[in-house]
Amino acid sequence: MTTPIRRRRPYRFAAMAVQCLWCKARPGQLCTNQRGSVDRRRDVHSARQIDWVRLMSTRCPERICQAAPNQPCTLTPDVHQARALAAHTRPATP
Repeated sequence: MTTPIRRRRPYRFAAMAVQCLWCKARPGQLCTNQRGSVDRRRDVHSARQIDWVRLMSTRCPERICQAAPNQPCTLTPDVHQARALAAHTRPATP
């Protein structure tokens, strides 16, 4: 008997699907203050938001996903690792 795929609820903030470059919060976790003791409940760090925008402007190269730019990856609220790598290695456009 196969079990159905448990779909997770969407994150409170869309940018939570990527790791925060400032406070190092993992995907799915809220950003924290400098000491890591208090969660930010109203927003995420601007570094995380900028990284999210960069990722969303890239097509997901994952074979089973192929999400178009500005569309979330399928089957998971997180971003596929292949999409993250593609966004960070994409050459700058003039």
